[in-house]
Amino acid sequence: MDTNHSTPTYVSPPVVHPFEAKDAIDQVSNTAQLAFDASARTSVTTAGNTHTSNPTPLSFDPSNAPSLSSSSSSFTAAGKEHYDHTTITASAASGFPKPSATTAARNSPTPSDSTTAAAQAAQQQLGQDYGPKSPMSKSRQMVVFLGILMVLFLAALDQSIVTTALPSISKDFNNFSEISWVGTGFLLTMTAIQPLYGVAADLAGRKRTMMFANAVFFVGSALCGAAQSMNMLIIGRAIQGIGGSGILTLSLILVADIVPLRNRGKYQSLTAFVYALASVFGPLLGGVFSDNVTWRWAFYINLPVGAVGMVLLVVFLHMNRPKNMSLKTAMRGLDYAGIGLLIGSIIMILLGLNWGADAKYKWDSAVILSLLIVGVLVMAAFFFNEWKVAANPIIPLRLLGTLSLGMTYFPVFVDGFVSMGLLFFLPLYSQAVHGASAIESGVELLPYVCMSSAVAIVVGQLASRWGTYKEFIIVGWIAGVLSTGLMVLFDENTSRGRMAGILLVQGVSLGAVVNTQLLAVHAQLKNPADMALATSLWTLLRTFGGVFGVALGGTLVQSSLSTANASKYAQDIKGIADLSPELQEPVLKAFVEGLQKIFILLAAFSGAALLASFFIEKVAMDGSGNVDDDNVGQGDVQELEDTRQRQPVEKLNDSPHPLSTV
Repeated sequence: MDTNHSTPTYVSPPVVHPFEAKDAIDQVSNTAQLAFDASARTSVTTAGNTHTSNPTPLSFDPSNAPSLSSSSSSFTAAGKEHYDHTTITASAASGFPKPSATTAARNSPTPSDSTTAAAQAAQQQLGQDYGPKSPMSKSRQMVVFLGILMVLFLAALDQSIVTTALPSISKDFNNFSEISWVGTGFLLTMTAIQPLYGVAADLAGRKRTMMFANAVFFVGSALCGAAQSMNMLIIGRAIQGIGGSGILTLSLILVADIVPLRNRGKYQSLTAFVYALASVFGPLLGGVFSDNVTWRWAFYINLPVGAVGMVLLVVFLHMNRPKNMSLKTAMRGLDYAGIGLLIGSIIMILLGLNWGADAKYKWDSAVILSLLIVGVLVMAAFFFNEWKVAANPIIPLRLLGTLSLGMTYFPVFVDGFVSMGLLFFLPLYSQAVHGASAIESGVELLPYVCMSSAVAIVVGQLASRWGTYKEFIIVGWIAGVLSTGLMVLFDENTSRGRMAGILLVQGVSLGAVVNTQLLAVHAQLKNPADMALATSLWTLLRTFGGVFGVALGGTLVQSSLSTANASKYAQDIKGIADLSPELQEPVLKAFVEGLQKIFILLAAFSGAALLASFFIEKVAMDGSGNVDDDNVGQGDVQELEDTRQRQPVEKLNDSPHPLSTV
C-alpha cells in the first residue's frame, strides 16, 4: 500500500446567505477600490520633501486573502493585519486589473517579486493612506455620513441664519454702526483660513482636524449666544468662521477618503443637498428664533445638534493617521511665508470689497483703493512664493499646472459667484417687488433649492454609474446661461409663477455642476496625495466667488439707487414695499435696474464657464484611465487585461476567498 498519497476527501463549501454574500462582496469591492486609490498615493519620506511619482503596484496572493465571517461580514484580526501590508485587488468584485509580475518587479524598490518584497512595498506605499483604518460596513458608513451631514448643515446654516436676526441683534445692543461686522467677521475668517485645512488634514490626519474644527465652531457658537456686547458677538462670529471653514472643507475630504472616486458622486450629492437646504432655511430659522424666542438661539442651536453629529464621528469614524513624519518635522517644513501672504491678501481684498459694497467708503476713496491694490500685490507675492520659494507650498501651482485643471477651477469660482449672488439678491427682489416677508422670500426660493437638490442626487447616481462628469458640467452651464439670461427680464411686474419657472431651470444648473466639478478636479489629479490640498482650493475658490458676487452685486444696486437719490433703501429693501405709490415707483424702478445689471453679469460669467467646460479633460473614474503610458508598455497593458479576463465573478465561489468562513 502506498502511504505517500492520502485519499482526497470532499469538503463541502461554506453556506453563505445571499444577502450576507452581497454585503461582503460590496465591502470587499469598496475596500479594493480604496486600496487601489491608496496604492496610487505618493509616498512621503520622513523629511517630507521626497515624493515618488510612480507608486509600486501591489501584488495579491489569494491564499493569504483576509477572511470574512459569514455571520458578521467583518474582517478578522489576521485579515486586517494582512490588509495593512497588501492591497486587496479583488478583481472579481471590483473589476480592477491585477498588476502583472513584470510590472511589479520593475517598479518595486528591489528586483525581487516575492511575497515578502511585495508586502514591504505595500506597507511603504500605504504608509500615508488617510482612509479608514478598516473596511466600513454599509451601516457604519451611513452613521458616519449622518454625522458629517449634521455638522455640515450647521456650518452652512451659519452663513445665512443671521441675516434675518440682525435687526433684533442691533436693537438689543443699541449698536447699528457695527452690525455689518457680524457677517463680515464670519466671512473673513472662513475664507482666509480655508486653504490651511488642506495642509492640516495631511499633517494631523482627517479625523483630528475635523474634531478641532468642530470644537472651534462650538466655542464660537457659545460665545455668540452668550454675548453681552456687539464686540463679543463679532469675536464669536470670527471664531465660528474659523471652525465652519474647516467643517466645510473636511466634510468633502472625508467623503473623498471614504468613498472610491467612481461612487463618490452619490455621497457628494447629499452634501450639496444639505448645503442647499441650509442656505434657504437659514433666513427662515433666523426669523423664527428672533420673532418667537430670541436671536441667541440662532447660535445656541448649534450646540445640541452639533454635539450629536460630533459624537457619531468620534465613535464610528476611525481614520488612519499620518506616518513616517513627526509633528516637529512637519511643523518645521510648513510654508509660513505663504500662509501669512495668503491670509493677508484675502483679508485686504475682502475688506475692500465689503466696505465698497456697503458704501462705508466710496470706491475711489484712498481706503478702498489701498486695500484692493495692496491686496492684489500681496496675492502676487504669494503666488511667486509658491512658485519659486516654498519647499512645501500650501497651494502647489501644479494644481493649476494644466489647461484642463485651470478650466475646471474657473467654473468653480463662477458657481460660487452665481449661486451666492442669487441666494442673496433674489430674496431682496421678493421683498421689494412682491412685498414678501423674510420668511416668504425664503419660501419663494424653494423651487430653486428643491430642483437643485433633486438634480444633484440624480446626477450623482448617473455619474457613478456611467463613470463620467464632463457632460453633466456642460449641460449644467447651458441651463445656467439660459436661466440667468431669462432673469434679465425680471421687472416690477414679474409674477411669482414666472419667477418660480426660471428658478427651476437655474436649479438644474446648480445641481448638475456642484458635485461634478469636484469630481473633475479629483479625477484629473496626477498625484492623488494632492487630494486634500485640491479640495481646500476648490472650497476657497467657490467661497471667494460667492464673496465677489455679493460684493459686485451690492455695488450695482447701491449705484442704481444712488442715481435715484434713494441710497438709504439699499439697507432697507423691505421699506420699498411700504412707500406710497408716487414715491415707490422711481425707487422700485432703480432697484430693479440694479438687479438687472447683476443678472447680466451672472449670465456673462455663466457663458464664460460654459466655454471653459469644453476644455475640461475627460478622465475615467474607475482607475482604467490612470495607466502611466510612459512607464507601462503595451505588453503590460495587454497582460493586465488578460488578468482581468481570467478572473470572472464566478471565481468568488472558489476557496479560499473573502467569503470563506473561519
